[in-house]
Amino acid sequence: MKKKLKIGIMAVLLCAVLALLLAVLFPAPSGEKDEGEPQKTVITLVYAYQNNQWSACIEEVIRRFEAANPLIDVQYRIHYEDRVYEDMLYKLAARDEKVDIMQIKEPYAWAESGLIAELPNTLAEQVSPTCTVGGKTYGVCALGTTTGVVYNKTIFSQFGLSVPETYEEFLALCQTLKENGIIPLGVGGKDLWHFEYWLNHFLRAGILSKDPDFLARCSAGERDWNDPLITDLLTHLNDLFRLGYVDESWPSTPDGALAYHMAEGQVAMVFSGPWLASGTLNIDPTLDLGWFYVPNDAGEIVAGDSLDVFWTVSKGCAQDNARYHAAVSFLEFFYSEDVYEDVYTAMAGFSTLTDSSRDRAPAEGILAESNLAHEAADQRISGYVGDENTPPGFEKKLLTLLSRMCAGELTVAETQALASQYWDECLRQEVSYAN
Repeated sequence: MKKKLKIGIMAVLLCAVLALLLAVLFPAPSGEKDEGEPQKTVITLVYAYQNNQWSACIEEVIRRFEAANPLIDVQYRIHYEDRVYEDMLYKLAARDEKVDIMQIKEPYAWAESGLIAELPNTLAEQVSPTCTVGGKTYGVCALGTTTGVVYNKTIFSQFGLSVPETYEEFLALCQTLKENGIIPLGVGGKDLWHFEYWLNHFLRAGILSKDPDFLARCSAGERDWNDPLITDLLTHLNDLFRLGYVDESWPSTPDGALAYHMAEGQVAMVFSGPWLASGTLNIDPTLDLGWFYVPNDAGEIVAGDSLDVFWTVSKGCAQDNARYHAAVSFLEFFYSEDVYEDVYTAMAGFSTLTDSSRDRAPAEGILAESNLAHEAADQRISGYVGDENTPPGFEKKLLTLLSRMCAGELTVAETQALASQYWDECLRQEVSYAN
């Protein structure tokens, strides 16, 4: 019996020695993580789909950042929905989902509600404008853009058309194109936010150019949305559809398809940003495209000065030192030399760096043309429906009304009455961004 016990013990010892020998000779595959191996910090970035170029820029920055920072993994979410983008963010905040870096159009209310974190001065000092509340910076502007008309110069030349100098001339050239079987305007109506382009053009050109504080005065009760200036705005927009100047397929056309419509000659003009020209030329580099701002009723050129793309960091991210450090590192990389220049150049936008020595000269062609037109405008206005002077929730309601009006479901008078009602309701309602 003792002999069997000794044999059993020897067998166990032999197996242990053999297992140790095998472990030495055949180590675990390199794919298995060693407990001493540094772990990656994972952060999540959420941004709005604005156009193909913006998405491509974000993905390229992430690729370059991860190559330079192998211990940081940037996961990202793109929202393509036709609803107003910030509605998505409110839901993320309400569900307390893990989000670190957020693109926000109007970050002031988020900062005041304590949903986004303070950014370091080393980052804030690089950029202008910033979102600053109580002397602390909570958002940095990603880039500046503008909106106007991208047009096909070949089609214009074919019918002897030129860039309009008055709004009447703009309507006349639309009529000429229509009479010759050419669709004057493409509109990406499937994406609700696309209506912002025409809406804010008429707001800036016809209202803010005369009364820069119009929206703030509406919020203060000094003016309201029954104003005759609002009637003119809605009438101008509605007429483009009523007179048949817009492609009839607009309700089913996404903004991302407009570059293809331009490239295929389906429409002569699209009101968008210079990035549309870049996207169109990527499809057909032989096209001859141009740029102009639609004059207002007084013949003035009012350029949109869009500064509504801000980077922010969530409050939840700031509660985790590793994630917060990684998020700030990403934003610093975004604005780093050559990386940032590549972004705003690809977007045909403008630098928001305080160091103007890094400003890259615009390329030749339509990008340079749009830059010169922006500089030469009679006025450059940054106000828009949805800024800090607009009650939360109103923008989405108005865009929905505009879509219905342009589809013929509502008259101008009905649209204006509902817009005025919604403005008052949103103004009275206390909106909590955390609920």
